[in-house]
Amino acid sequence: MSQFLRAPVAPSKWATMCAVSVGLAMLMIDTFVVNVAFPAIGRDLNAGIGKAEWTVSGYVLVLGVFPLAMGRLGDIFGRRLVYIIGLSVFILASVLCGAAANIEQLIAFRILQGFGAAVMMPGTLAIVTSAFPPEQRGLAIGVWGGVSGIGLIAGPILGGLLVHGDSWRWIFLVNLPVGIAALVAAVKFVPETRDVNAPRSIDWVGAFLLAGGLALIMFAVTEANARGWTDPYMVACFVVGPVMLLGFVAYELRQRFPLVDVRLFKNVNFTMACVTACLFSAAVFGSQPYTSLFMQNYLGFTPLQGGLAFIPATALVAVIQPFSGVIGQKLGSKLRILIIVGSLCVAASFVYLLQLDTESRYLDGFLAPFLLRGLGIGLVLSSVSLAVMTSVPIARAGLASGTLTMFRQCGTALGVALFGAIFVHHIETDVPNRLANVDAAETARATEAASHFVPTGDAEVRAATEESIVDGFVLIAVFGVVVAGVAATSALFVRQRGGAARTAVASPSPAAQPLPAGAGGDGGA
Repeated sequence: MSQFLRAPVAPSKWATMCAVSVGLAMLMIDTFVVNVAFPAIGRDLNAGIGKAEWTVSGYVLVLGVFPLAMGRLGDIFGRRLVYIIGLSVFILASVLCGAAANIEQLIAFRILQGFGAAVMMPGTLAIVTSAFPPEQRGLAIGVWGGVSGIGLIAGPILGGLLVHGDSWRWIFLVNLPVGIAALVAAVKFVPETRDVNAPRSIDWVGAFLLAGGLALIMFAVTEANARGWTDPYMVACFVVGPVMLLGFVAYELRQRFPLVDVRLFKNVNFTMACVTACLFSAAVFGSQPYTSLFMQNYLGFTPLQGGLAFIPATALVAVIQPFSGVIGQKLGSKLRILIIVGSLCVAASFVYLLQLDTESRYLDGFLAPFLLRGLGIGLVLSSVSLAVMTSVPIARAGLASGTLTMFRQCGTALGVALFGAIFVHHIETDVPNRLANVDAAETARATEAASHFVPTGDAEVRAATEESIVDGFVLIAVFGVVVAGVAATSALFVRQRGGAARTAVASPSPAAQPLPAGAGGDGGA
């Protein structure tokens, strides 16, 4: 096995970059591809919106929490070995997702897929930066970031191309040939690196407390409408979830090598940048699955049309994001201006959606909000990263970066849960009120369909469900305005300090150098 995993001596740095980029692009695409397939998954597996949204939030929650621990694992046993293991888990989970017989299986396999991605993710940047000399690491990181951005653009388009009617399984099964190619490339072209000074302890207890607490809160938010907010299980989740998060903080304070160094949050700049990133992700990416549902199930878009509809936003992100980082550096302590403007652009995109009615279509209802959203995302993502990386010492840059990623992903997961709960609660109360004079069975069918953004029934019932769906989506927009507005407010407290930390991401520790041929890759210490 160790001979199979051993790379050739001194592979080309660009061969290493290409090998890692295939795997990185695949896991980034899978972060967004499900948004386009979201309606088809719900229809095919007969899943309510509360369950279907876990196909998104389960993946991003695991991807948000576990890379911090997985990065440490790579430092100890070798980043290449851990990356290959993570890639293998990701491929296996993708096949299982494509073969899932029901929504419960799909959720479980998506969580497993997210875990594989979490194992892969930290190693991609460490492998790339170790493969390039110090003077070229800025270029390497730029290419790495560009590949990540490709996932943002390609995910919706690829999802639209692969989903036909209710056939969504190829969005996962396509990962089998692509993943095998990535696996072969990693074995052949990726050298082994590890950090000989890395602490050998991994904070699994902290990861369990954090993931468990967040999962319980999200489960309660998504299920409370169906089970009732006073249901004993829901009450227990709302109590135990926060208790686990408090236990996480208390536990981390006592650890020598914590999963998240909570002492970092004494730094106001760091804390507010992370809070802003969490709120911003909740507003933008948490609402995205429901935008897909509205366009496909209500407006009648095909999955491909639904994917292409996001292009104005994703294209702007790809164009603006590289420049926003450069501008942010020049702004120095006024970096928060970019974050505030970007957050307000997203808030404005939601304000624009408040004027939607049953006659609204893509060009008059969504094109302008998507352009505003793309502008906002392009301005905020790089600027928040810069604010975080310049607020901590170089020695803590890796931990700070991982913590920021965790806040972003957890914000997305919580946003998906909250937006879904708001919409479903509205439908379940509004549709029966509108159809008070209609047969109870017909009302129940109409309510169920409307919760999936599908108007149904005869002329009277259909008109009522159309109005209720649009009003519910407008309610989502109202909540989006609030969340994005709070993100802009929290950004007022963000400052950029110092310049030393700016090079932290591009400069791994001296110990993180390629191992001599035959010296690693077998999982040994």
